[in-house]
Amino acid sequence: MDTSAEIRFDNWTLRGQPRELLQDGVRVRLQEQPLQILDELLAHPGQVVTREQLIALLWPKRIVDYDSALNAAVRRLRSALGDE
Repeated sequence: MDTSAEIRFDNWTLRGQPRELLQDGVRVRLQEQPLQILDELLAHPGQVVTREQLIALLWPKRIVDYDSALNAAVRRLRSALGDE
């Protein structure tokens, strides 16, 4: 995401600088990895973003147990968005 860009969807705004997620103008605390996932999903509207794409984005050197780490990051993102 361009650092000066804003992406709006529903009642949400993802800002590039400062890097933050807002719901109806109120900042929602979210760690960097869930923000990166959201950014990647918003960059490809209507397309499938695979686990492999997300793993390559978040852990290019693949040093962590990326399956459980990706699941945790997606859980944090879904929780912040109220998507249970």
